[in-house]
Amino acid sequence: MDYELKRAWQRGATALAVPASCLLVLALLCVRGAAWREFWNVRTIGVVTNLNRTNKGGCHPTIEYSVGGKTYNFQPAWTYSAENFALGQNVTVLFPPNQPEFGMLDLFGEVWLLPIGLSIASLVLLALGWRARTGLPPILHGLAGFGLFVFGAVAGMSVFGLLCMKGGLEIFSSAPVIVSLFGGIALFFALVPACALLAGATWHRYVPARCGRCSGRMVSQFVGKQLIYTCNSCGNRR
Repeated sequence: MDYELKRAWQRGATALAVPASCLLVLALLCVRGAAWREFWNVRTIGVVTNLNRTNKGGCHPTIEYSVGGKTYNFQPAWTYSAENFALGQNVTVLFPPNQPEFGMLDLFGEVWLLPIGLSIASLVLLALGWRARTGLPPILHGLAGFGLFVFGAVAGMSVFGLLCMKGGLEIFSSAPVIVSLFGGIALFFALVPACALLAGATWHRYVPARCGRCSGRMVSQFVGKQLIYTCNSCGNRR
């Protein structure tokens, strides 16, 4: 088999292993945080004070609760069906013992959905990275490219947060409000798409798929909105 082709596949495996490892570390941290909330947070009763209905029949309720004579409120991380909540309904609230302002609903989806989602995504990327050592078939190659596209977008948002958000470099902190607003918007819409497209395009440019017929190099290109793979050796198209 072509030595350069093997090297390209090994580069692809490395390219997938890096974001997979980052996601796995993040997932483990989220699992740790979820377990801490589940077993060591304080529980109290909260009341639904506003449903905040959405246009699609959902709701993003406002929950109010009291700790030590002080009242706090929050909204859940996810949107729920409007049938799940009613005004004045009692719900269980979780909050850290020394930080009652950080309340959240004591629901499986609120506590565990993000850690489970990140864990699954990281394991899928790790599996793709392991498989990529000997080349990915077109379907898996396209899936890996999409995963790197999403990872690039997340990386772009992280860079934006580092540059602009409180606690970061805050590059617009001394600028007028109008400059800060439009500068931040322009930077966000420049960084996120650019990082996403760069990650996806680099994958398709330098890491070929593996032909199922002859095990040769398959190059990818977009024809309209469709991603087409063509084998350089046998002409097989996918």
